[in-house]
Amino acid sequence: MNGAWILTKLILRRERFIAPAWLLLLATLAAGQLTRYAEIPDISSFAQEMAANRALTAFAGEVFSPTLAGMAVWKNADAIYTILGLIMILTVIRHTRGDEESGRGELVGAGAIGRLAPLTAALAVACGSAVLAGLITAAAMVKAGADGAGSLAFGAAIAAAGLVFAAIGALAAQLTQTARTAIGVAGLGLGLSYTLRFVSDGSGLTVLKWLSPQGWSHLVKPYGANDLAVLLLSLACSAAAIALACRLRVRRDLGHGLIPERPGPAGSVRLRSSLSVAWRLQRGLLGGWTIGYAVAGLVFGALAASIEEVARQGAAVQEFFRRYTASPEATMTDAYLWLIVLSLGYVSALYPLLTLLRLRTEETSGRAELLLSAPVHRLRWAAGHLLFALAGSALILLVAGLTMGLVAGSPGKVLAGALVQIPATWVMAGVGILAFGLFPKGAAAISWAAFLFVNLFGEVLGPIFGIDYWIAKYFVPYPNLPMVVSGEPFTATPTAIMTGLTAVLTAAGLAVLKRRNLT
Repeated sequence: MNGAWILTKLILRRERFIAPAWLLLLATLAAGQLTRYAEIPDISSFAQEMAANRALTAFAGEVFSPTLAGMAVWKNADAIYTILGLIMILTVIRHTRGDEESGRGELVGAGAIGRLAPLTAALAVACGSAVLAGLITAAAMVKAGADGAGSLAFGAAIAAAGLVFAAIGALAAQLTQTARTAIGVAGLGLGLSYTLRFVSDGSGLTVLKWLSPQGWSHLVKPYGANDLAVLLLSLACSAAAIALACRLRVRRDLGHGLIPERPGPAGSVRLRSSLSVAWRLQRGLLGGWTIGYAVAGLVFGALAASIEEVARQGAAVQEFFRRYTASPEATMTDAYLWLIVLSLGYVSALYPLLTLLRLRTEETSGRAELLLSAPVHRLRWAAGHLLFALAGSALILLVAGLTMGLVAGSPGKVLAGALVQIPATWVMAGVGILAFGLFPKGAAAISWAAFLFVNLFGEVLGPIFGIDYWIAKYFVPYPNLPMVVSGEPFTATPTAIMTGLTAVLTAAGLAVLKRRNLT
């Protein structure tokens, strides 16, 4: 581990802007929700209404404490655990596998640096950041008026989720040869963990929660039982994954993974156009997302039968139906299916961003320069990847709508609801290509910031900052789509506006890309 401290300081310097931003975001999500819920006159009645709503229970988890702090944690804890898990995966892989792929790892390793030093430094920063996130969030909750014991339990649950996924990211970095594949493998683990927790709370099969790292953090029951003993599972899992990652790092060569890359064809490969090049680069990502969305549609559609009807009494329940249904005849199952379709739309916003970030990778690696040295226009090069961003988004939503609709017994309206999400997802493709054209060095940061903004502002951050939901929703595309699954007739105006916005953003991005210098 010689040189680990020097590399730790280097990683801290590289993270000096990103880490404070996400630490502030997580603390704001927790403490801001507590302040917001302080305006509810009868928090115990609100807790009873939410606990009886199986659709919301699936998304947020069980209500363990019918108190102000308990309901604030119920609302945003699962989002915090998931966001932190994603941040930990990206952080560890960026400073391990990402550095090896770019050649930075080989350059650093030419000095007096031990074989385990880069992995140790990345884990030290990631795990330390996870613990710091728990402490800062706990302090913010106490400052907002929550009790100290529950706040410490909540902070511990946050830190434990971060530790687990930092370890999973470290393990994935040893298995694969590229950072993109490593993120996909670790992201699959994060998605599987979330799905197990979701199915557990949606179906009442609480045993499934014991198989999910996010479920372990839920089982702490902050501001309720404060059962910290559950987190021994998180610590044990983290320690085992880190030990295995270190063992694998010692055994493998620099720049290679334990899972060998599949060799290419023995004969020559004819790439007739820039579109065929884009297909070879994007087909793995598209296939993974398509399979993932097909499975998600099957799982979430199967849960529709377990959603129980609730009486439309109480302000909270009435507001729920107002937001997610558009007909007095719509049932709780209709609201659940629309929520699922909407959530799949939110997550699908990440696909076009990841697709278009491949352009930046090709540019910085020099492969784009090699390709453009042939008679290939740079707009044709970018258009090939843009086509997969747009068509791929439509394909994964189509597959999810088909599988979920067939399993749930409502194929027509669920498929229509999935297809309605496509123009909103295309807006994110426009943001991605504009970011790549204008600010290529910051394209990744802008893309991730846009993804988090779209997912959090309308439902969470806007109301926390005092902006009513019915105003905040106009800042993001998805809540403005026609709720065709839950009784609203289709109207072309919102989708037409989003399609036009996509065209404007795309045209602007391509125009800038045409004029700027590469790299």
